[in-house]
Amino acid sequence: MKYILLSIFMITCGIQIFGQNTFIMSYPISFPMSNLYNYTGKTSFRGTNLEFLHEAKPHLAVGIETSWNVFYEHADKADYKNGTATISGTQFRYTNVVPILAQTKYFPKVSNKTMDSYVGMGVGTLYVNRSTDFGLYRITTNTWQFCLRPEAGLVFHMKPGVKAFVGVKYYAGLSSSELDGQSFLSANIGFIFSSQ
Repeated sequence: MKYILLSIFMITCGIQIFGQNTFIMSYPISFPMSNLYNYTGKTSFRGTNLEFLHEAKPHLAVGIETSWNVFYEHADKADYKNGTATISGTQFRYTNVVPILAQTKYFPKVSNKTMDSYVGMGVGTLYVNRSTDFGLYRITTNTWQFCLRPEAGLVFHMKPGVKAFVGVKYYAGLSSSELDGQSFLSANIGFIFSSQ
């Protein structure tokens, strides 16, 4: 928890460092992939996403991103392997993932006044907290993983300073010594608030 609070503090300070002029808030619907899917295979409807951007030059923005994604699954009479031990029983599986990324977004110049497209790339880290509950017992793994995150989407102009958007992001976490790489696909719906 102290790492999450530290991350929020760093992002807040980043607003002043970058002199941000754009704030993005969105709701992610996340789909587990690869090793994360093997542990919690259900789609996640729990989460939030925040981004701060600064226009580095026309059509190109740089900034920071963080989000909180919660994956959950109830597994009846499943086996759980931890090292050389195997435990069988009803499980409640939770994976909390908090990406902290530096990012860039490119908005191609188009003549359409109502809609724009964009592509982006993020690089940083994923904080992963995995917990498996067996009745009164809990097995927990906490780790940080290197992450790459490509994205693409559409922006809809609503009024000056306010836009809506839909986008898709793929968070590719690389394996750490504590846990295999945790990856997921996120469909985001939200709003862009700009000072320009």
